[in-house]
Amino acid sequence: MGDIEAELWIPPDVSDIISAGNTGLFGLLADGTVLKFPRNKNYPYNIEHIECEACILSALGNHPRITKYLGKEKYGLRFERAVYGDVRSYMTSVPSKNISTQLRLKWSIQGAEALAFIHSQGVIHCDLNPNNFLLYDALDLRLCDFSESMYGDLEAKVMESIRYFLPREECSTPTVQTDLFAFGSVVYYFMTGHEPYESLSEDQVTAQFSREIFPNVDTILGGSVILGCWKKRFKNADQVFQALTKLGKVLPPC
Repeated sequence: MGDIEAELWIPPDVSDIISAGNTGLFGLLADGTVLKFPRNKNYPYNIEHIECEACILSALGNHPRITKYLGKEKYGLRFERAVYGDVRSYMTSVPSKNISTQLRLKWSIQGAEALAFIHSQGVIHCDLNPNNFLLYDALDLRLCDFSESMYGDLEAKVMESIRYFLPREECSTPTVQTDLFAFGSVVYYFMTGHEPYESLSEDQVTAQFSREIFPNVDTILGGSVILGCWKKRFKNADQVFQALTKLGKVLPPC
């Protein structure tokens, strides 16, 4: 646990820290499940994030494309462990040639399914990126981390990182379209293994996006869908799901 242990509180039942976020940590429990708990149990901001996520996950209920939530515990929220971790970690640890086009498209379809579902329940994720998609058995994908999402009276507590951010006023309310723009960048990552304009500075990326100048996607499977998300051509995530599913029907099996 190294440096994390020196500066953070760790619940007694946690045997190891397996992941860390801005406000919470993920610890392994004896039964193989995972506990998400606040970095600082005495810091109201961290506690609030845990409470908000519990509220949203309870509202969403059980869904095959949403992280497997097992309930609220004394020290945090318990989840089924994602066997293969998050998509970014998986893709950086496995040779690109070993990740088939079919698998990349499957993730894109499943991600769109997850997004369509949460939007149908009134949730705006607000922080879509490859870190927040987990891989379970059969490398099936589930969306996670609703600690800073917008739902009902719960206001958004975060904005997307630059390469997933629809140019707008920083204090503006997140919408379906801001999630869809971010998802376009997520699909771009799934298909290419790198983020849009990876070699540019954040200021340069912002300038390009603000002028609606996007990376060339002509040779990428699903490129028209990616561009459609960036250019607000889709009204909702279900349309994105349908467009990606259509691609899957013409792609040969693995």
